[in-house]
Amino acid sequence: MKITNLIICVFIGNALGCRVMAQTPESPKFDGPENAPIYVIEGDFAQNYSVGGLTYDIDWSMSANPNLGTLIGTGLFDINGYNSGYSVSFSGAVSIAFTVKQAGSVVRVNGKMGMAGAGYVSGVSCTANLIYNFTNIDVDPLTSTMGGYVSAKGKVTIPGYGSQSISVPTTYLSQQLPDVNSDGQWDSTGEWTAEIDATVDAKGKIVGTGELTVWDEFGDPYDVIPQQVSGKLKNGVVSLAATGNSKPTSKIKVNLTYLESNEETVANKSSVSAYGQNRKF
Repeated sequence: MKITNLIICVFIGNALGCRVMAQTPESPKFDGPENAPIYVIEGDFAQNYSVGGLTYDIDWSMSANPNLGTLIGTGLFDINGYNSGYSVSFSGAVSIAFTVKQAGSVVRVNGKMGMAGAGYVSGVSCTANLIYNFTNIDVDPLTSTMGGYVSAKGKVTIPGYGSQSISVPTTYLSQQLPDVNSDGQWDSTGEWTAEIDATVDAKGKIVGTGELTVWDEFGDPYDVIPQQVSGKLKNGVVSLAATGNSKPTSKIKVNLTYLESNEETVANKSSVSAYGQNRKF
């Protein structure tokens, strides 16, 4: 399980002490303080929680799309308890499709989880198919908490007796995040580097390539995203736009505007977009 806090503070300015390293405008290298994070949620998860009288044990694997901000996963589940007067005990497969967006300092997740399995309702053998809707689930690795709304609808089929609709009304879910490392906390710090190799012509046009490297909590490259770079140098101001160089990375962008004289950004003129989140500086 990895959750990487991609720190995207690119030339924030004097207030945050963020500067471009001492290089020419054609070949800058960027670092930033722990500010404006882009969280990456991906790997193997295990979760236990109770909703609507039912206790869920779910194990799943999930992958993140850095370009679209989507999460796709599969896994296994067990459900036990009581709902609408019925005792429930069954197990089966899980399929997950979520989207991720930035919401202030947290990551907001919305989407659906499908469950299909077999078991018993009040001692009677049955099969079940349910769709769970997750609405505005705020994930905060800094406090190791998550909270939001969940509801569900589905159908239980008893051979020879037909089908019975079941539902879980919208309920607020608040709990600790799953343990993901030896000390039981989600890692909430991380690093990034963005390097640009470009040239400036006599008219101030900048063209070249770049590379955004996301580092995981162990100091290893988590993801390396090649980028195309364009921009201009005019009246002492450098403006750069780095964009993923292929269709699968075309929405991953870093836009920077800074003063050539002191390598500091112009306020509110820089931004970054990745993993469904967008930060402006």
